[in-house]
Amino acid sequence: MKNVIRAFGQLIASLFLFFLMGFAIAILLIQNSWLDMRFNSEYFVTISILTGAWFYFLRTFMGAKKLALWESAKATAAIVISSMAIIAYFTITKGSLAILPAYVVRKSLFLEGIFTLSEMNQIFLVVFPISIAIMVITLLKKRNPEMASDTGWNLLSRYQKFGMMFLYGLIALFLLIYLAQGEIQNSLNQSIQYLKEADVEGFRDYLLSFGSLAAVVSGLLMVFQSIIAPLPAFVITFANGLLFGWVGGAILSWSSAMAGAVLCFYLAKILGRPVVEKIVTKKALTWWDQFFDKYGKHAVFIARLVPIVSFDLVSYAAGVTSISFWQFFWSTGLGQLPATLLYSYLGQNATSTVKILFFVFTIVIALAVLGMILRPKLQTWGKGKQGAKG
Repeated sequence: MKNVIRAFGQLIASLFLFFLMGFAIAILLIQNSWLDMRFNSEYFVTISILTGAWFYFLRTFMGAKKLALWESAKATAAIVISSMAIIAYFTITKGSLAILPAYVVRKSLFLEGIFTLSEMNQIFLVVFPISIAIMVITLLKKRNPEMASDTGWNLLSRYQKFGMMFLYGLIALFLLIYLAQGEIQNSLNQSIQYLKEADVEGFRDYLLSFGSLAAVVSGLLMVFQSIIAPLPAFVITFANGLLFGWVGGAILSWSSAMAGAVLCFYLAKILGRPVVEKIVTKKALTWWDQFFDKYGKHAVFIARLVPIVSFDLVSYAAGVTSISFWQFFWSTGLGQLPATLLYSYLGQNATSTVKILFFVFTIVIALAVLGMILRPKLQTWGKGKQGAKG
């Protein structure tokens, strides 16, 4: 029970410390009227709290002591004093002590439809002193060595540590931009809606709205869906064929998909198998291990030929196998080329029936590949049957 209470206290201390840092940064940014009109600085608090939770996870479950700022009296004192000084100065001199803090926190924690500003102030009066008290107590109480093992973090290589922090940094940056920039949020939501509905012409018009940057936006979305978003890439490929012609569209789709695949491959190499299992699930990775053991260096090429096999799964899973980068690169490039060329051509010439054509093509390719895989077994079975009759 003591360990549970101590762990809870450490969590509150980490979240509150990073909350103060994010709050101070948000207040500073709000003072810039030009930036504040175009960027919701309040969401720095959101990302900062998530960072505190992330660091707490690494400290508690992997023994990453250096990230536990809330365990250092000097670091805690410096952060708390400087953050509170910034918050107090700008709130009192540039804003309102009764309005600005409550407004920032309410928006950053998505509580605008739940609490009024006066109610948020009342919550402040209760939560703030309690959080400060918990921080002081956690500094006075030494952490139980049994709560965290130092082996988890220390077993990781420098590149794995960098990879984990870099991946989190990318996710945090994306969330910050998505939450804090309304136009980007609306634009991304619109693109995802077109992709989910397989609306090729709608997605084509969406890309056209970016003018000369249409190809850049298309490429970034292809990389984005390759890395983290379970969205249908074939819609992007069809739209590229419709917008840039089947040759130009195929080149754009193929190159951006390759960029996404390479990124996934190296992320898996850096992060290692335990993290990849969290990304693609342990069950999916086990399936890939069996598939790779059976078909070896040809596994990636075969998997790329079948559109129903997850593009992300193959890229991440290949990164934790013995396959070399160039084997992965050429297998991916050649394996996805037929589908890319066909989708681009269909996108240019047959947009009204893209869904039907996509599913027909998927079924034909899947049957062809399955036939290739099962052919040796069928031949053995046929020979055995003939021998039994003889």
